[in-house]
Amino acid sequence: MFNIGEARFPLPFPKRNTMKPRHLLLSAVLAVTALVFGAVGERFLVGTAQAREVSKAVAQSLVGGLTHGQGTVEKTFSGPGGLTGVVVGIDGHQSLAYVTPDGHYLVAGAILNASGQNVLQKDAVRYGVIPASEKPTALARAVAKGDTFVVGKAGPEMVAFIDPDCIFCHKFYEEAKPLMDSGKLRVRFVVTAFLKPSSLPRAEAILGAADPAAALAENEAHFNDTTEEGGIAPAKNASAEVARAVHGNTQLLQKSGEVATPTVIYCSAAGKPTLEHGVPGSGKPLSAFAGSIQSLGANGTCSR
Repeated sequence: MFNIGEARFPLPFPKRNTMKPRHLLLSAVLAVTALVFGAVGERFLVGTAQAREVSKAVAQSLVGGLTHGQGTVEKTFSGPGGLTGVVVGIDGHQSLAYVTPDGHYLVAGAILNASGQNVLQKDAVRYGVIPASEKPTALARAVAKGDTFVVGKAGPEMVAFIDPDCIFCHKFYEEAKPLMDSGKLRVRFVVTAFLKPSSLPRAEAILGAADPAAALAENEAHFNDTTEEGGIAPAKNASAEVARAVHGNTQLLQKSGEVATPTVIYCSAAGKPTLEHGVPGSGKPLSAFAGSIQSLGANGTCSR
């Protein structure tokens, strides 16, 4: 949520047993009052590099208080800039965060080094909290086997992971709609849920509809830009099958390396499968972008 053109997960998360992706940075029960989250630069940590690692007991005291006793510190490790990394288990699912040297604050969010690399993401892979990111070709193949739908009847096909409450996804949809309607672009939508408590029931309403494409269109036509919430009525009693579909799609998004929307997979003009977090096109009109790409096939290969 700190990058222009993409939405990232905030806290707290929806508390639903059917929707608990493994690596979201703490569960729905995590109180946010003591969290420092977002982009934390190394300069913020100057002078703490030699600080002693916080003990597991101290980390557990902090995490236990924030999660009302539901979170367990499963592992601690030396983090960047004197922070202590903690792997937290809640309801059988793991999250990763950092504790400040004084043991009073929990840092959940991107930790950027001088090169702009997200240290948290690397540590999450290193300690098994999230899987290593899939290559675009492999992920495209997995998406083709998932619960998705295509909007548009002609033009190059691309994949777009979206959340029903993601305003950047909404802007992408609005720009893509005339292209999809005119046969200049096809988009395979992968509906996920992670941004807000209402994301999951809205995603279930879309994927559980007789016509998911029409349900998505309704969500976007009535999208509330002020509250950044989709316009479709949240599902009240989604089937287990639909809940699994949303969960599966969100797991696929995890394999992209970041839980951020929109995340797109497309074939470049040179015929190379490409994965990009955020609205594609590097700021140029989507119409120009769509006119320059090749079509992404179900097997992850490119064709004109």
